Amino acid sequence: MANTWEHYFQQFFNNGKYHKLIISFFAFFIYANTTLNHFCVDDSIVITKNEYVTKGISGIPNILNKDTFRGFFKKEGKDKLVSGGRYRPLTLVAFAILYQCVGANPFMFHLLCILCFILLCNLIYLVLLQLFRNQNLVSPIALAFLSTLFFVSHPIHTECVANIKGLDEVAALLFSILSFHFILKWCDNNKPVHLLLSMVFLFLGLMSKENTISFLVLIPFATILFYKTSIGKTFKIFSALLLPVVIFLLIRGSILGWNPVEGISGELMNNPFLKFTNGKYVSMNLGERVGTISYTLVRYIGLLFIPHPLTSDYYPKHIVMHTMSSPISILGFLGYISFIIVGIIQLRRNQILSFSIFMYLIPLFIVSNLVFSVGTLMGERFLFMSSLGFCIILAFVLLKYLSRTQVLWFTGIILFLYSIKTIERNFDWKDDRTIIFTDVKTSSNSAKINNAAGAVLLEDVMKDRESKASQLSLEKAIKYLKKALEIHPKYFDANRLLGNAYFFKKEYNQAIAYYSEVLKYLPGDEESLTNLNITYREYARQLGMEQNNPTLAIEYLNKALVLEPNDQLTLNLLGVAYGTLSNYPKALEYFNRVLQLAPNSADSYFNLYLTYSNSGDKQKAAEFLVKAQNLDPNILSKYQGVK
Repeated sequence: MANTWEHYFQQFFNNGKYHKLIISFFAFFIYANTTLNHFCVDDSIVITKNEYVTKGISGIPNILNKDTFRGFFKKEGKDKLVSGGRYRPLTLVAFAILYQCVGANPFMFHLLCILCFILLCNLIYLVLLQLFRNQNLVSPIALAFLSTLFFVSHPIHTECVANIKGLDEVAALLFSILSFHFILKWCDNNKPVHLLLSMVFLFLGLMSKENTISFLVLIPFATILFYKTSIGKTFKIFSALLLPVVIFLLIRGSILGWNPVEGISGELMNNPFLKFTNGKYVSMNLGERVGTISYTLVRYIGLLFIPHPLTSDYYPKHIVMHTMSSPISILGFLGYISFIIVGIIQLRRNQILSFSIFMYLIPLFIVSNLVFSVGTLMGERFLFMSSLGFCIILAFVLLKYLSRTQVLWFTGIILFLYSIKTIERNFDWKDDRTIIFTDVKTSSNSAKINNAAGAVLLEDVMKDRESKASQLSLEKAIKYLKKALEIHPKYFDANRLLGNAYFFKKEYNQAIAYYSEVLKYLPGDEESLTNLNITYREYARQLGMEQNNPTLAIEYLNKALVLEPNDQLTLNLLGVAYGTLSNYPKALEYFNRVLQLAPNSADSYFNLYLTYSNSGDKQKAAEFLVKAQNLDPNILSKYQGVK
């Protein structure tokens, strides 16, 4: 029996003949169900609602010379709501090309993500083989294969593979690993072409996502550890890789500006390190900021070992504020200091362990919020690069300290559990509705996802406002949106959406209050101004026609007129309201203003006919009736019974 297990181990782990095929099939198998998914959440930012991507190839110049979010927001300034802006054009270029070929076909976009992930996993296997080839602590080929299998199956990666927008993370690591591969080849043969290719691929990684810069440190570090490169050669590697980094930063700076922390600091959804004190948001102090970051770093470790529950939303206040006196924050601080110390100590004793620790720590440091805010407290996508270090450590520990039979059993169990969780989680990324209403249960204290849930329900209401189901959706939407405001009292999006919800309920006073709350802080907000104008008008219509209060109706119509002086509906309603009050001169004034704006409107002439008729001027009335009938011969039957 022992010989049988020995044979299985030898065939599976130490025979590399079929490893790439197994890796490719395994990666496709666990992500194949994503091809059934639609576009989801942030896919609209980078694909379906991005005006440059939807232009196809002709949109590429704009993709390359503007902020990544510019094509979505379509307005200067709004694309830089996130601190420092975002410049990640490469995946958007790929999306534009694919959109040119297949249009808005989610199957093809998901297939692209899977194929890129398969390529990435095979490259990881190749580079780990190159790195570990001279190690004798464990079998190099077994370590490379097992590490890659853990990486393939880990559920923490679902956000990057199942969500199309996450291709930026996959591409960043893919090009970084390619750069790594060609540096290692250059170390072997000193061919300049390999050094040049390494520089090119690192640049492409940076154009995919900024955290590629981690490999500026990781690659030279690895060559020292595993290839024993001299100081001169290591410096040459670092200098060569520094050049594409400098070029990228120059391009990025020329497009986005030179302030990496520029952004709106007073909005909680863009700056999570704020606390609500005495009716306003103020910055956390240093202890609170570091304590909260330390807590999230512990959460990252937990997700690597037990990736459940997963969520797309770690926005405030799913993660609550911690101080440095918090036990878990202290644990995190001491734990990560220990990792650094162990990584340094093992530089000579155990290069695999040392490299793995820094493979985890360095990419995570970039997105940890320790240097600058990344716009949210944490995210599963931020572990994508770092998780490779964890997978190597996990594989190393199994191979080093367990028997071959135990390695087979433990590997099988881990891969089975990871794969089941990954496949299950892929279904959650089916569409906006599925991911939002799945994750709002996990992130129930997140303002952002409660707001998103309310928004989805309001979309249902807009399709059919009168049905019983719509009314139930409306009440649920209000519940979610009020929860969002309870968490984040100055959440402008939630205020706008609550205004919309109460507009649909025809509770116009409430709607006016929510729109006005936004305009108190953002007086130029176009959406709120437009909605407030419409709400004033509809409230006036309700007051005049249902409550028979034309005087109060006129008050709200005048408020609407201040916002939009040439709105024909408002002017027309003012004419009707004054006519109801028998103030015919004012009624004529507003109806004539409508006529000036719409000189070919039969309805405008007919309103003048009615007003002159009611005021007793039969001659004028007859004159305008003729003009109305010339434009619309059926005008009298249309207004039959109206006086």
